[in-house]
Amino acid sequence: MLKTKLIFLFSLLFFLFPSQTIFADSDKEVDVEVAITEVYFPEKITFLFEGKTKKKIQDIKVNFKTGERKTLQYGYMDFIQKKDSDTVSSSMDFRINTQSGFIPPGSKISWSMIFYFDDGSQFITDEQEFIMLDTRFDDWDFVESEKIRIYYRYSKSRANKLLEECDLLLDEMAPIVGSFDEQIRMTLYNNYSEMIDAIRSKSKTSDRELVVAGQAFEESSVVLVLAGRNDIGTATHEIMHILIGRATEGSISLPLWLNEGLAEYANRDKTVSYDLYLDWGIGTNQLKPLSQLLTFPGDPKLTLVAYGQSRSVVNYMIDNYGVEAMNSLLTNLSEGMTVNESILDSYGLEIDALDSQWRKSIGAGPYKPRENTTITITKNNPVISDSCRSSSLIILLSIMFFAYKGMSRLYYS
Repeated sequence: MLKTKLIFLFSLLFFLFPSQTIFADSDKEVDVEVAITEVYFPEKITFLFEGKTKKKIQDIKVNFKTGERKTLQYGYMDFIQKKDSDTVSSSMDFRINTQSGFIPPGSKISWSMIFYFDDGSQFITDEQEFIMLDTRFDDWDFVESEKIRIYYRYSKSRANKLLEECDLLLDEMAPIVGSFDEQIRMTLYNNYSEMIDAIRSKSKTSDRELVVAGQAFEESSVVLVLAGRNDIGTATHEIMHILIGRATEGSISLPLWLNEGLAEYANRDKTVSYDLYLDWGIGTNQLKPLSQLLTFPGDPKLTLVAYGQSRSVVNYMIDNYGVEAMNSLLTNLSEGMTVNESILDSYGLEIDALDSQWRKSIGAGPYKPRENTTITITKNNPVISDSCRSSSLIILLSIMFFAYKGMSRLYYS
């Protein structure tokens, strides 16, 4: 647990420690002597207040907002007001380890308090900000540029390399997603045992059979990355998710195939893993129509096929229609169009026609629904390195999901 009392004008320190102090003038209705946030990651944030007021308090409400979220979260403090001295002490715990309350480390949190008095009047404190870090570790440091900040432990050279690659990504993807001023914050974990409590679970099956190498939280402008030989690819993939979310203004019409396909298009350290799964999907009729690929399958093997399919489709769209059409598509989504309407307006064809064009380009036949299909995987299959790619479907099927228990089970979220 990190606990630091800060005068709010020292804003730089808010990025280093997840705690905060507010001081107020004594001539106000409430003399705020100190207001502190204490972070106990990954369980909770505790809001604490001590001060004085001559008025009788009815309630103390805490309003707070994470990142770029448009809605406020709130809760009410438990408080004790002593009549003989006018002193008030209060606290509120907010659980961050639930699906609805989850807040990823690296999030910028803005918060204030509202005091409700028995006479009907109110007192509102000034809004303050702090960066919530993973307080299980107290040795975080950071490197940053104008638009990227990376929190790391131990390896500054690695963090600097990631920063360089991510800045290049922003420049390269600007024609597609545009430019933004809000800084993106990345937390770099040294191993999966450190990272697992910081990520948001998606499904029990995926948690059991796939290792999440990275995760993006668009509304918080936060990215979590597992350090290692693939971290450049992971970091750039996840940051692209943030950029897509901004470009589409969080459109609910954004299909997962487009989101993940663009993230893989931006990946600056691509591997052949998804291509091999795509080859297998073509040969075994596992490629769903784009109109049905709004979410990914729950089966981890088919999830990897869907990643390969998404990357291939987006590459086809940009290679054949240019970045201008893709930028137009994202703009249409941001303006409230459905994905079908957006594709028709930007590409001049229906989504099914686009799907057919892409299938023809890769040698895949029309989609045929599969019934009662069971995929069986032998757990002791050998692992093929990233640099090895089979050009033969027969060879691919003989090794049957080359990386089911190894490298290819590392995926992006």
